[in-house]
Amino acid sequence: MKAHGLRGVLLGVSLALLLAGGVALAQGLTVTADQDCFECWPRTSGWPPPDDHIVELTVDGYNVQEWLCARLRIAGDLYGEDCAWPGKNPPCTFEIAVECQTQGMFIESDCFGNNAQTLGGDVAPANGVAAYGEWVWRMWQEDEAEMVTDGPVFSRFDYAEDCTPPEEFVPEPGSMILLGSGLAGLAGYATLRLRTRH
Repeated sequence: MKAHGLRGVLLGVSLALLLAGGVALAQGLTVTADQDCFECWPRTSGWPPPDDHIVELTVDGYNVQEWLCARLRIAGDLYGEDCAWPGKNPPCTFEIAVECQTQGMFIESDCFGNNAQTLGGDVAPANGVAAYGEWVWRMWQEDEAEMVTDGPVFSRFDYAEDCTPPEEFVPEPGSMILLGSGLAGLAGYATLRLRTRH
């Protein structure tokens, strides 16, 4: 009888641990960008820029009891890195834009409460130019001992002079008919030639 009770307790504890582990995995840190490419913002008015000139990063699954850290690399060069206590429960967002005339970069966030200027928001990069190319946004969490507890997770997007994708070649119906007719003619010719040899 005692063996059955012990088995039941072990089974219950095992299921609870599996469930807790699954929930922890499901709630892990994530960061996603709302677009793959963005262009500079021809500033004609105040913030915010139009949606197609701004990248919005959504951060979710973080623990508000631990440091939330972010690092940005622009075309391979480190732009900035910072850690701060989350200022709100998940999710939170970062918004990134580049002003065309100065190539100055703007970062606004609701992730850090009063520390919204993390990563040097509202200033230009060190060389004064936000470089075209791939930008990599990296995030992770640390405890008070500066040990990584979650992540890192990444989001990649491009800053480009023109994000318009190249037009795909779509043949006209007339061209397709001509091509099909030509192929059918070649097949008929090959068939006739094979018959005359026999």
